[in-house]
Amino acid sequence: MDREPSTPRVVIGNLEPIMALGLTAVLTEAGIRVVGRERVPARVVDEASRLLPDVVVLDRDDGGSRALCARVRRVSPTTKVILWARDESLLEVLDPGSDAARLVWATVPDDLRREVAAGRQPLKSPSEE
Repeated sequence: MDREPSTPRVVIGNLEPIMALGLTAVLTEAGIRVVGRERVPARVVDEASRLLPDVVVLDRDDGGSRALCARVRRVSPTTKVILWARDESLLEVLDPGSDAARLVWATVPDDLRREVAAGRQPLKSPSEE
């Protein structure tokens, strides 16, 4: 699949419809490609498997997001998963190859765009760790 490495491809998952639309607008304005939006968890997993996006954004405050995150990571292990808090002040980021989440304070939409724009982080070999 040919694409510029600087153009991350994003699937927006289980966010409320109005939040998904707003996030799509914020990311698109920054030149980031939103290639899928799915509210239903099973469809989010299907899209992650089919599209192998650089990033999947999920609702951190949704009770099922942790399980959904694990399912996405199983079908697309090179995809970064961002759990986005509804109050927009905190992101929980799971980079490919890492079982530990990074907490990122996101005080403005630029912080989220910056994290998404970073896309996939290359997997480190055991000798690099």
